[in-house]
Amino acid sequence: PPSPLPVVVMTMNMSMSALRILSTCILFGRCFSLVVPSFGRRRLHGLHKQQLFTAENAFLDRTTADSPSLFGAIQMTPLSSPPLLLLQSSAPIISNEQCATLIEYFDHINAEGDTTLDAKQTNNAKSILGDVHDIIDKVSNCPRHDGEAKLPRYVRYHPRLIDEEALFDSKKLNDVLLPDGCHVDTNNGKLFRHITAILYLTDNTPDDCSFGGGTTFPLAKPWIEGDNNENDDALRISATRLLERNVQHTKGDTDQSANSDGRRLEMAGVDAFNRDHAKNDAPHNNVGLRVMPQAGRLIFFHNINDDGMSDATSFHGGEELISIVTDQQSDTDAERTKNILVFFKEISIKSFSNLDGFTECAADARRWTKQAYYQ
Repeated sequence: PPSPLPVVVMTMNMSMSALRILSTCILFGRCFSLVVPSFGRRRLHGLHKQQLFTAENAFLDRTTADSPSLFGAIQMTPLSSPPLLLLQSSAPIISNEQCATLIEYFDHINAEGDTTLDAKQTNNAKSILGDVHDIIDKVSNCPRHDGEAKLPRYVRYHPRLIDEEALFDSKKLNDVLLPDGCHVDTNNGKLFRHITAILYLTDNTPDDCSFGGGTTFPLAKPWIEGDNNENDDALRISATRLLERNVQHTKGDTDQSANSDGRRLEMAGVDAFNRDHAKNDAPHNNVGLRVMPQAGRLIFFHNINDDGMSDATSFHGGEELISIVTDQQSDTDAERTKNILVFFKEISIKSFSNLDGFTECAADARRWTKQAYYQ
């Protein structure tokens, strides 16, 4: 039978920054103390200014790359209005064939990075993965450094079979659509993760019997140029309260009542799903955004705000693939999966010498993204 939960294959080596940090990070609500040794003059991500990408060359021209992808010029386009900085590539950055190669590679790799594939297949996959890393480095203006994991996190979802009536019951739908809730990517003490990039390896287009599979951002407000309205105040207050209580995952909210902060965020994700599919007549919030997987498409978003703290608007969750139980369930429904690669960009410990320096690095990165894509 289909697995009830996403299969997560941990392919990342422990972050080198976690091993090299000679400091104690204490997180109490929105305040943490960070003491690190001085590394001299501050350098963004350990690189000199002249080595960094500029807003002018953030535009990708894939026709000149070594990769066989021939999609022409690709631009990252805003999906959400600030404060959440969420962007998506205007076209796939790799082909369907290359996506299949990466799926094959990560399906046969273990936590140590060893694979059962032959050398040719392995080298081909590593070459594609190197291209993807280079693209992410460029569009995010965050060159790799030795503090980041060498391999991305690979996540594979299998479809869950449900009765159709669950689509009309918000509580039941929440349990099957977002069983893991929503979270921020600075959770589990990963304070240096200031940007997350997701590469979708499969197409997951909904049909009459199959739904879900998106990445939901319940506090996102769709980007409309010139529209600077803020996000839903009530939701933002709930998200902020969670972070103030050091709850960075909605399932960590001990209050299980329907009106708790954690449940409010989860139900906002369900509301966005209902709005997109119009499966019931309940009134829908105009806040909330779902990114549907398209093979080869890339998104990235910032996890840290201008104050150097977790961005409350970056709460997000991975939707399950859900299929309606029918009398004639096809083998295709059972084999359909959602496969993604998650890349975490970290602020290098070499880039700052105190908390103010860390905050400045995070603010600099956000400023660059706004200048490159939001103006």
